[in-house]
Amino acid sequence: MANKKILQDKDNYGNRRPWRQKKLENLRYAEYLSILLYKKAHKVQGCADVLRFRKLSGGSTKLYQTWFCKSRLCPLCNWRRSMKNSGQLKKILTEAHKQQPTGRFIFLTLTERNAVDG
Repeated sequence: MANKKILQDKDNYGNRRPWRQKKLENLRYAEYLSILLYKKAHKVQGCADVLRFRKLSGGSTKLYQTWFCKSRLCPLCNWRRSMKNSGQLKKILTEAHKQQPTGRFIFLTLTERNAVDG
């Protein structure tokens, strides 16, 4: 155990990703589920317990295998899902800008009145 190496996961900007914080939030959520006797509490507790990395040719490492619980309220799964969605949105916006360099983006929210039961 003397040559134990602690890995750090960093984003493209060099910022450390908060795995520990998210895992602690995940464990708290699993504890609440356990108190409420939900069957998925064990699955949520084991979320991302094992992270397997591969060494890339450039010397860096990349997460290549893990198991997530996919619970809608799990902090770890929500965090990973938001990173995935942000990456996809960035690709879409980059491509849109290539196709229409002078175009402008507009944020639009459409709403519809709720139907009244009568």
